[in-house]
Amino acid sequence: MSIELHVCSLVVQVKPEKMPDVRQAIMVMKDTELSVNNEIKLVVVIEGERRKQVMERVDEINAIPGVISTSVVYQQSEVLEEDEI
Repeated sequence: MSIELHVCSLVVQVKPEKMPDVRQAIMVMKDTELSVNNEIKLVVVIEGERRKQVMERVDEINAIPGVISTSVVYQQSEVLEEDEI
């Protein structure tokens, strides 16, 4: 049996005064990880079994109050076999 794995990395620009709230909102999202951050930007990694699932997560991040923009900088998908999971 095989499954698809989709990985997406994005840069999120945030209003400085909203950074703590945005960080917290992203940290509790399923299949989402903060990789790097500074006062106004975050690098977020999202994984999912479907492309739609990953894009829905990007939309959720865009909807967080204080998020100015998101830019996808990396996207990959591959099929994993059962022994690779």
